[in-house]
Amino acid sequence: MPQFSRSPGLMLFPKDGGFVLYDPKEDNIQRNVGDFPECRFLANSGNWLLVLDSGSSLYIIDVFSKETIPLPSLESIESADCIVKRVGDREFIREESGAIYKDLSADVVRGLLWVSESGKEYVVLWLFDLPGHSYMSFCKNGDSHYTDIPLVFDDYAFHKYDGLSDMVLRGTRLYVSTSRRFVRVFDLSGPQGFFKDITGQTPFPMLSRHDYAYDSSIAVTTSSGEVLLVESDPSNRTWFRLYKKDPDVEDPDHACHTVTEVHSLGGEALLLDLGFTVPANKALGIKPDSIYFTRHFRPCHCSPRDLDICVYNLATKSLVRFPGLDKMNLMDARWFLPGN
Repeated sequence: MPQFSRSPGLMLFPKDGGFVLYDPKEDNIQRNVGDFPECRFLANSGNWLLVLDSGSSLYIIDVFSKETIPLPSLESIESADCIVKRVGDREFIREESGAIYKDLSADVVRGLLWVSESGKEYVVLWLFDLPGHSYMSFCKNGDSHYTDIPLVFDDYAFHKYDGLSDMVLRGTRLYVSTSRRFVRVFDLSGPQGFFKDITGQTPFPMLSRHDYAYDSSIAVTTSSGEVLLVESDPSNRTWFRLYKKDPDVEDPDHACHTVTEVHSLGGEALLLDLGFTVPANKALGIKPDSIYFTRHFRPCHCSPRDLDICVYNLATKSLVRFPGLDKMNLMDARWFLPGN
């Protein structure tokens, strides 16, 4: 790997184009990756980026080695009741269950990415991020097409589990926060076309006392797979709050709040852009109880949020920002943890 520390770094995307890697530990730009004209960067995992190019083709690229893996076209979806058709370089229509959805643009495609340490295994997930999400689609290494995961139930009794407010991809496990904040878990492993809802009998809602008043995201702990809720105030981002499931809630379907606040990540740090925790490591400058943040609602941008690159420590309640980046006029930024 080119010279870059193994501590958390930042992928920076200036508005005037280009793409650079910034090492906060050294406080300098370590590598200018180059220009990606008219491309959109949907997600990252380790050294890898999920890219949608000007012709609406998806691929993943290792930003250090430049190894590139092309992915199936967006219209390559295997579904019994759905067809996606390309009607231009960046425009699509979707036909499903007798209905036709038009005005689907590559500009509203959002995605998630997971790549193994070896770079040999990966999972890619994407959707047209518009009100009334009905499906998202995924593929894995070796797949020739995408498989749809429905986000809406036909049975009215399950409508409370419809929709999407946030999602996290950790390996072949997908965590979905629904419109009403119920958390569903899917296993995406197995043969092509396979997925399984492994949530259990009753999904649990992640509702704080301040739900909808503040920005929030879900995250998953690496050590236990526990789902967390992370909150902050967009108008005055000087604090973050962390919550976990309240085991004393007896009837979560009718409770006003269902989580309890915690003040520690148990020796881990949270890279919120990735949606999961990593072990703290003093040698790499990864402090325990730290939250690495750029923005909320990253994989589901119905309400885009401004960038606010910072690191918050839950134990000391201190906040570190990087004012030297202000002059770069950034369009986007993402925390990443360099791989092997």
